[in-house]
Amino acid sequence: MEDVPVIWIRLRIFIATVGVLVGLSVFCVFGLQYHNWNAAGWGLLSGIIAAAALFVHINSMRGVFDKTNNRLKIWMLIGCFSQLMGICGFAVYLTLAIVGKQGLQIHDDGYYLTLVWCFMTWKWGFSLFFYSRSYKRCMEDVSLQWS
Repeated sequence: MEDVPVIWIRLRIFIATVGVLVGLSVFCVFGLQYHNWNAAGWGLLSGIIAAAALFVHINSMRGVFDKTNNRLKIWMLIGCFSQLMGICGFAVYLTLAIVGKQGLQIHDDGYYLTLVWCFMTWKWGFSLFFYSRSYKRCMEDVSLQWS
């Protein structure tokens, strides 16, 4: 990772760690306390995808992808599917909230709150895709320089 300064990768690792912790706490709080399992599930999914982004950042910093960057294609694909799930979930829950004339509520089926976590799932999917692609391109540039 010669092109990306280590401080930026450490910052990305910190942000992804916060994403994992927030996703887990959303699952616990909204699921167990408020019984809003829609928001809890999407929060947990958001945390899992943040964990995948954290995994990519850590392995990139350690140089795991230096020899073979084909694994980054799989992480890019997972990021694309995560984005698709987030967008579809956003559209579905927005439709459910509008059709059901639901206000902002935390308890039970609070669809507007679930929209936030669908967006966060999309955001972490985008992050996973973007940084996997970025690290892949960086490795390709380094391998071309050595050829």
